[in-house]
Amino acid sequence: MFCLEDQVVLIAGGSQGLGKQFGQKYWDESRHSKIILVSRSDVKLRNAITDITGGRQEPVELVMPEVAASEPSASGSSAINLSKSSNHAGFESELRSNSNRSSSSLKESTNVVTHLTTNAADSRIVYIACDLSDPDAVERMFVTLQHNNLLPTQVLACAGGSIPKLFTDLTAKELEMGVKMNYMTTLFVIHKAAQMVPQAHLILFSSSTAFFPFIGYSQYAPAKVSLKALTSILRHELPNTRISCVYPGNFYSEGYVLEEMSKPDITKSIEGSSYPISCEECCDKIVWWLNRGYDDVTTDSIGWFLMSLDMGLNKHNNNSAYWFVQWLIGVIANLLVVPFYMVLCSYQINKWHKQNKNKNTLL
Repeated sequence: MFCLEDQVVLIAGGSQGLGKQFGQKYWDESRHSKIILVSRSDVKLRNAITDITGGRQEPVELVMPEVAASEPSASGSSAINLSKSSNHAGFESELRSNSNRSSSSLKESTNVVTHLTTNAADSRIVYIACDLSDPDAVERMFVTLQHNNLLPTQVLACAGGSIPKLFTDLTAKELEMGVKMNYMTTLFVIHKAAQMVPQAHLILFSSSTAFFPFIGYSQYAPAKVSLKALTSILRHELPNTRISCVYPGNFYSEGYVLEEMSKPDITKSIEGSSYPISCEECCDKIVWWLNRGYDDVTTDSIGWFLMSLDMGLNKHNNNSAYWFVQWLIGVIANLLVVPFYMVLCSYQINKWHKQNKNKNTLL
């Protein structure tokens, strides 16, 4: 149901964390799959490939063409604007429309594509440095993939990150980053993939906080809830496309270490027993469930239980493990357990507010 072999897998957010771990898994457990890592940082991507391959392969970059200006450059040549070409036919049309330009310019542009194809063909793993929150950059990325015969059969939208703070302590820039990192990066990649490769398996990465958003995650959880909603809508609109959504709990990664530095104490208290698992274990669990045909995947028992509560008597189309049991638990727990738990949460939060108010008064 979910095969690692004979794939062209695009991993958004592949330079670190869970995305990098997926790159490692495809590298270790397949022989003929092409792996494409994408993130903004060229340096991190190169380091990720070196780590994944153990230094056995030099990092190979697929360089996206820049958006060309309509006027010739200072050197007298003009580049081909690939951002307007969403498919191969469009690219050829762009070439024809620029036939009146200097032959040296066309030769240079053609050589770029040929060079990329040669390098990509010889490499099992390549990378693209791309700002996935920029829709124009994402379009150029997919055009570049198409010219290199690397349109994906699987898309893993792993990009994201959290800055756990109280809402009023966050800067406007951090709030903007939350929307860009956790929603727009996935939105634009999945949108372009659905247009160009509707047969590809699309895998969105939300979070267990999508089922229970709480204090400290205002920069992160709303975007993850949006991905959950997007998944439901895409399943309505793209019935012939396999669309999965993963809701990971806590797992060790570079991002997790940074999150712990800014995470408020009240957030840690409510999280309670949600201990982080290793990044490798998280990746293995996701693949295990996807391989068994499930498309709504959690990585720990707390996430599974929270999904159950989220289902309850609500309208849903989950394809998760033991979904009928989840539904029953959701119905019973929402009636008998959740009200008491919410009272406890409210008590903890009110107590925390009073303690901080007293501290401020003393100051």
